[in-house]
This record gives sequence, structure tokens and C-alpha cells, in this order.
Amino acid sequence: MVFLGINVLHTFGPTHLHNDGPLVLSGAGFAFASSTPGPYTGGYVLCLQQGTDPAIIESISPASTVGIGLNYLGAFVRDLPADTGDGIGTSEGFPPKVAEKLLPVACYRVTHQCSWLGGQSPNSTPPASAELDVGIGRRSQLTGGGWTGYTVAYVVDSTQYVATWDNGIYACGQDAPASGCLPPI
Repeated sequence: MVFLGINVLHTFGPTHLHNDGPLVLSGAGFAFASSTPGPYTGGYVLCLQQGTDPAIIESISPASTVGIGLNYLGAFVRDLPADTGDGIGTSEGFPPKVAEKLLPVACYRVTHQCSWLGGQSPNSTPPASAELDVGIGRRSQLTGGGWTGYTVAYVVDSTQYVATWDNGIYACGQDAPASGCLPPI
């Protein structure tokens, strides 16, 4: 009965790559060296590229995995007020030590338009935004591995989308791709 209710309420929309849909994830992939245990937080700006209806995040998962060395610690979203810049990028520790409240990923409503769509001048104040903060660590010093990117399931106006971004995250070492580990932090 629950499955029937979900099908009635959701229209299953396209699967898209990168920033070809309503939701955009902006940030760089990263890797950390085999000599560092972590944990680390990777911050990624979330914004709307198409339309004004909110994107409601359902889940985040790896696009695919390599090796067994990466330990996914969880993820949060936080609202960044205007004037705070571009977020944390990559930082040591998880959860991140930030002033803003860390919110659950599931059911988070992305409502901010991407700043580059508003025609802002380079010297203007950064607008309010949202940031996805993903925590990773290392399973052991002897292993490596990671995610080749992120898959995010989300809903806009009762249409479900699945987006894949190729922002890889790696714990460098045996089984981690060399191309993802140059240069590690």
C-alpha cells in the first residue's frame, strides 16, 4: 500500500549528470594522503539552476565505490547567511565546527537560486546559500578507496530526479585510483 501511495504522489523524472537539472552541486572533489587518518569534511554548495520550486533532497549515496578504505561518516546540510563566502571547501574534522546549525540531509529544501544566475558583479556580497557537508575518514592506514562521485535523489514539484556528480572523494592508499590522489591534502 505504501508503494502505491508513493507512485501516485511522485512522477519519476530524469536521471541527469552534473548540473543538467534543477539542482546544482558546486565544489571540488578531494583526496587525503595515506599518512593522515582524517576525518575530513567536504563542503559543496547546493542551489537551484532551473525554476523557483524548492528541491527536496531525499538521499545521498556514492555514484560508485573503489576499494574499501573510505569510511563514510555521514552528511549534513547547513544554511549559509549572506556575506559568509563560499562555505568550508575541505576542512579537518567531522562534523564540521561551524556557527550554523547542522541539518539532516533527508527532506532538506534547497530554495536558493545559484548566485551566478543573478548576474552579480564580482565585488558584490555573496548571497545566502546552502552547503552539503560530507564527512569521510579512513577505515585503516593500510587501505585506500573512495567514491567516484555523488548520487543525489531529490524531488521538485512532485517529480523525482536522480543526479550524479563526478566530485570524487578518496582515502589515498592501496586500491585508490592514482588519478584521484594527486595531490592529496
